[in-house]
Amino acid sequence: MERRRLLHAGAGLVVASVAGPMVAPSVAHAGTADTTGAPVVPDTASRPGTAGTTGHCSGPAVSTYGIATFTAAIVGMTVLGDHAYVVARGQNPPLLGEIDLASKKLTRTVRLPRGEGGWAATVSGGQVYVGTYPTPDIYRFDPATGSVTLIGTVGPAGGFVWCLTTAPDGTVYAGTYPRGEVWEYSPATGVLRNLGVARPGEQYVRAIAADDRFVYAGTLPLGHIVAYDRATGAKQSITPEPYGGAACLLARGGRVIGGFGRSVIDLAPDGSDARVIPIPATERLVDAITTTADGTVYCIGRPTGTVYRRDGDALVPVAAPTPADEHRGLFPLPDGTLLGGAGSGRLWWLDLGGGGSDIVELIDTAMSGPDPVQSMTYGMRGTVHVGGHFSITTHRPEDGSSRRIQVAGEPKQLRMAGNKVYAALYPSTEVVELDPDRGRVRSLGFVDNDQQRPTDMVYSRLTDQLLLATAPPAGRLKGALTLVDRSRKRLTVYQDVIADQSVMSLALDDRPGRRIAYLAGDTWGGGSVTPARPSATIVAFDLWRRKVLWEFAPIEGYASLQHIEVHDGVLYGLYKRLAGTWFAMDLDSLTVLRSGKLPSYGELSVHRGEVYASVFGGLVYRIGPDLAEPEQVLTGLGDGWYNPPQLAWERASWHAWAVSGRELARLRLDPDCPPPATNRAAVSPPDEAVLESLLAN
Repeated sequence: MERRRLLHAGAGLVVASVAGPMVAPSVAHAGTADTTGAPVVPDTASRPGTAGTTGHCSGPAVSTYGIATFTAAIVGMTVLGDHAYVVARGQNPPLLGEIDLASKKLTRTVRLPRGEGGWAATVSGGQVYVGTYPTPDIYRFDPATGSVTLIGTVGPAGGFVWCLTTAPDGTVYAGTYPRGEVWEYSPATGVLRNLGVARPGEQYVRAIAADDRFVYAGTLPLGHIVAYDRATGAKQSITPEPYGGAACLLARGGRVIGGFGRSVIDLAPDGSDARVIPIPATERLVDAITTTADGTVYCIGRPTGTVYRRDGDALVPVAAPTPADEHRGLFPLPDGTLLGGAGSGRLWWLDLGGGGSDIVELIDTAMSGPDPVQSMTYGMRGTVHVGGHFSITTHRPEDGSSRRIQVAGEPKQLRMAGNKVYAALYPSTEVVELDPDRGRVRSLGFVDNDQQRPTDMVYSRLTDQLLLATAPPAGRLKGALTLVDRSRKRLTVYQDVIADQSVMSLALDDRPGRRIAYLAGDTWGGGSVTPARPSATIVAFDLWRRKVLWEFAPIEGYASLQHIEVHDGVLYGLYKRLAGTWFAMDLDSLTVLRSGKLPSYGELSVHRGEVYASVFGGLVYRIGPDLAEPEQVLTGLGDGWYNPPQLAWERASWHAWAVSGRELARLRLDPDCPPPATNRAAVSPPDEAVLESLLAN
């Protein structure tokens, strides 16, 4: 039985130091958000000794202050004639936008029936096709009539249509997750059929292309190219060896060309004559690839956002119209310009001859809408900072104002230290510092070291450091702990600090003289890989000696911890698998004192001696200390979180900031106040398959 392992100092750790470059200040769309409810002055209510009084517990338990964060982030993109079509992400139901390429203006928006977005788009026969998530639907949009038709659903709840392409005869092909299948739709006959799994063990068909004879599926995480014979359905891998996860793919001029891992791959349709072109060292992958009429190949790298032109077996930089942005598509236009779509919601037109570019910000158009919240922290002078797709919004509820600052990714974690806000970004693993008063952003560096997803971050006043937990990409197991020295802009990375597990959460020992951080693991790593260990574990990490002291599995056989907190020598934990299982464990004896089950998972917090759990489904519970059963505090907060729900506490009151629906909300969570009567209804847990897919992708 795997319960506890004593590890030698430094054993099993890969340590790296990363110094971060300075970046130019980033200032983006700023405005005043609409607010509802009377403004409040934070930190003035509910001092100790006033809880439970009639006046204090009267009034609403939830007060809202307008949309928490706006987005115009896009995922799917395609071009039909003189219009581009983009699909928003995070807006429910998804929003399809039409942009006139000549005037560079948004001319129409259309709502699709259901979903959170659509990564896949293509055109056939004058129609636009879109593939959505987290229900993997394929829709057809008719620009002439404005009608939307459901073609079919090509997988289970929680699935994605990751990519779409069109063969020369107009047949449409789709690649899916989590089954890793290729689907075919014939507009001529109306028949939708499943061509089967591309490669056993590969959950993603992440890129797809087609020619007269074959449809080519690029898989992830390993990166095979599987060719399906369009006439017979027979398939075979044409990849001499896996090149790393697929990102983009095209079939042109008798060649199959795509971005795989850290290379551009160019090979014949049978897999012969393979050429492997390394991407520049500054890039992690190729987001999009295209060819012009003369056969010249252009691609765009991540994270720099640089457009490259292929010259023999080299990639030559051309321009970076929107630096440090992800990209969804590249399209050569008849006038000789190159059209690009950035994930943050920016379209650009690049003059390939002169290098100049024009940019349109979709956040300033009707594509803008409420964004599910990534992260939140409570700041100085009553400010509330909210992470959204490619942005951090600073709210000042007292006067109803807000300011939106663009950042190069999803702020999975936000924390205050001093008067600065620190954000850990996905998928780049960059750590940035925001001065909210000046709107200035500077980079502290990148975690790198085969990491991708920030999962938790805490600030240690004792060492004046940020501690960051991360998970690796799909197909990998080894997460990391990173110590961020904010004054020296230095990141020290401890990879595989919990052997063969992601690091999902961090908590500091709150007892005097204890310089220990506790780390919680996930045996699933980055997903799409077989776990190497039977149980998620917790390790104690000595912050001074920089070594693991012990490792322990609180509940045998449970694969994934989601979040932990420490209060008065007791560690509280919440599992993702099995979802909602919680426990309280004595840190001296490593004895589980209590355990139970909540309807779902989320994040824990300790405030004024009480332990709270905010979980998916719009629910808040109090689980400690010394409670035999969890106490429900609030329900009915909705599904406004993209990541596990958080509570951003006011330091001197029983109020915390969160979201209600997609509005910024101030919650009264005083343990002496009875729960609102309207919040005592039966609770339906959320669809775990949908949560799993959204958080994994």
